[in-house]
Amino acid sequence: MKALMRIELKKMSLKGQIRGMVVANMIIFFLLTTIFVTEGVPEIEAFEIVDVIIKAVFLIWQSVLISKLIVSEFKERTIQQLCTYPLNRSNVMSAKVGLIFVIMLGFIWVTQLIQHSLFSGLSLILPEFNYALNLQIIGIIALTSLFTVMVGMLPIAVGLWMKSTIAPVITSFLIISVLGGSFGDASLDLLNNLIGMLMMGAVGMAFAGFVIRDVLKKDLIV
Repeated sequence: MKALMRIELKKMSLKGQIRGMVVANMIIFFLLTTIFVTEGVPEIEAFEIVDVIIKAVFLIWQSVLISKLIVSEFKERTIQQLCTYPLNRSNVMSAKVGLIFVIMLGFIWVTQLIQHSLFSGLSLILPEFNYALNLQIIGIIALTSLFTVMVGMLPIAVGLWMKSTIAPVITSFLIISVLGGSFGDASLDLLNNLIGMLMMGAVGMAFAGFVIRDVLKKDLIV
């Protein structure tokens, strides 16, 4: 499995993905700093805005990787080359999905750490900007980020079902519209959001697994 993941990793260029994460962090910080300084949002809304923006960026990013590494290979029939090699097709698909999951989870955790640390530091420079983290918030951010990556697997099912590389990206925007509305509602308790994300994440993983298994059973005829 590790060997297959290394092969898939070469296709996506890890260095390019890391450069993309650096650029994304710069853009996110600049955009949010501009909003916070000019608009002066309350502390609870500041946390939610940072969290939602990060999740939105990485849900879209994850959908692009899904389109490139999984859906496009089925649509263009390049995945049929698996039939000419002594490889278990399920293992290959598991390697693709696993690689996307691990990279996106690592990237979103690193970005959450960077952004929330930066804004905590910014609050020391700007006294009127209150942004103090605590262990409970950090734990919730880590868990909801994990569940977000799980939810981000749902576009696999949509893309393979519709045989479209654009469908996963569109699906990610729809997911963002749902999550954005949830996290943007300050009246909702964080625990409820946590449970909701867990449920959505489980659904995303289940649907992705079901569709992948169904496609593989059809002997890759798309």
